[in-house]
Amino acid sequence: MIEPQAASAPGGSRRRPETARATAPGICHLISSNFLGGPEKQILEHCVQLQRAGWRAVVGSFRENRSQVEVTEAARARGLPLFLVDTRSPFSLLAVRQLRRFLAAERIDVLVTHGYKSNVVGWLACRRRRPAQVSFVRGFTAENWKVRRYEALDRWVLRRLPRLLCVSEGTRRLLARAGIPSDRVTVVHNAVECDLAAGVRDVDLRAEFGLPSASTILVAAGRLSPEKGHRVLLEAMALLADHEPPVHLVLLGNGAEEANLRRQAQENGSAQRVVFAGFRRDVLGCLAGADVVVNPSFSEGLPNVLLEAFSLGKPTVATDVGGTAELVQHGRTGWLVRAGEAPALAAAIRAVLDDGALAASVAAAARRRAAEEFSFVKQTEKLMRFYRSLLEAPDHAARGATATRSRP
Repeated sequence: MIEPQAASAPGGSRRRPETARATAPGICHLISSNFLGGPEKQILEHCVQLQRAGWRAVVGSFRENRSQVEVTEAARARGLPLFLVDTRSPFSLLAVRQLRRFLAAERIDVLVTHGYKSNVVGWLACRRRRPAQVSFVRGFTAENWKVRRYEALDRWVLRRLPRLLCVSEGTRRLLARAGIPSDRVTVVHNAVECDLAAGVRDVDLRAEFGLPSASTILVAAGRLSPEKGHRVLLEAMALLADHEPPVHLVLLGNGAEEANLRRQAQENGSAQRVVFAGFRRDVLGCLAGADVVVNPSFSEGLPNVLLEAFSLGKPTVATDVGGTAELVQHGRTGWLVRAGEAPALAAAIRAVLDDGALAASVAAAARRRAAEEFSFVKQTEKLMRFYRSLLEAPDHAARGATATRSRP
């Protein structure tokens, strides 16, 4: 059983939900999460919007031998019902049984799974029974051999799900290359709350990291792994060595590539102008303290960091990968360059820095676009229509009958 302010423990109270809650559509978002990142923020705000619309929205995750899980603690703080699969590893029959019992007891209508752990466990829990499972796909990182193996299993599961969600047309094309017909995939873009961003307090990056007061500050945020393209950004930093005022880069995030990137900065002479800031919980504040936000990635779904930069009125330079061009309109709401091309990246950054009036105009247009087209209200309206299409499908009624017969 779940409570609005506390996670359920396996084998705990089996009190039935109130009648009103039982009759409202029930949606559970399940994600294996190590910290409160972009996907987690998307899930939390969407569930808040669902509750406001009168739906039942639950945030689920996996304990994995931890005393606290940040995404469910954040759900608790927002008054959202939450659920934890209380096992050491998600990949166990006990995890599947716990999830299956929870879904039946709470009469969840749609289970939305995020990432390979949730997709696999959700598929095992929902096979031939209620609720309907939908995977929300943001892309594949192929970060290392272990992740590549899990993502191969993930694609095997995704090919067996009748309906999928994804964050961009670019991601839908990626799924098509993995053998998933495009007509089974619905695109719902990530969202951002511009009104909340207006109250973010800027982090004074110059003061915090001892940077020159006359310098210009680039910020890039994301895991330090090969697919994020930081190597190319450091090459661009070397090409910007002659710029006045001097250009400094603050990298937010950590990861396996950090040692290689530090070595590269030393070798190309940019080390004195690059700050490795590590993992930060005040990412929005750091973005607000930037002059330009840069996203040099080789692989993206629809980058949350660019949406957040839009909401803060910051000019952006990004690589044209995945669904980025669905967000950044070159020369109108930001600047796009080909991935992997350091001279083009450096030239775009130089163009932004050298024309402050143009940069401000483009950033203002980006903020307007984010408010008008990428709000959580619009995102939730699209998702509610999608959920209703699932609930009205004939196979959902058949699943419900099966689940009723098998419910303990």
